[in-house]
Amino acid sequence: MALAASQVRSRRSAAVRDLLPRERPLKVVEKRRQRPHRTGRLVVVMVVALTLGSLLAVAGAQAYLTQGQVRLTRLQEQLSTQLGQHRDLELRVAQLEQPANVLSEAQKQGLVAPKEVTDLSQVEPPAPQKSTTSGTPTRPSLAGTAGARAQPRTATTAARSGGR
Repeated sequence: MALAASQVRSRRSAAVRDLLPRERPLKVVEKRRQRPHRTGRLVVVMVVALTLGSLLAVAGAQAYLTQGQVRLTRLQEQLSTQLGQHRDLELRVAQLEQPANVLSEAQKQGLVAPKEVTDLSQVEPPAPQKSTTSGTPTRPSLAGTAGARAQPRTATTAARSGGR
């Protein structure tokens, strides 16, 4: 039986060898340099950097807005000061334009007050005339208007009328 048991074992080991994948020849492989597990640390560093960058951006924006508000307040103060001065000057002009004040200033300068004052009526410009059927527009004549004179313009009359 000793022979039979060894034959059974050899047959069994042959069958097991057939079922198992064939072994490849072994090779010597150098160890790979494995990086330490840095992905977790890298994520933490990135999150901290982004958080600090965001906080810095918010602080910068807040400083910019505060600077604008200070400038706006300063400009509003200047505006209110200038408006006050403008109102004071308007009041002063209104006081100086009063006829009694003008008359007293004129008398101080040696001018004589008129004995009689006449008001002039306002002259309305003439209505535009319709064009003739020939297609050429007609120009209104100044000779027919009240107070208009038909005299040539000279440099003196242009200067007196303000260049008009």
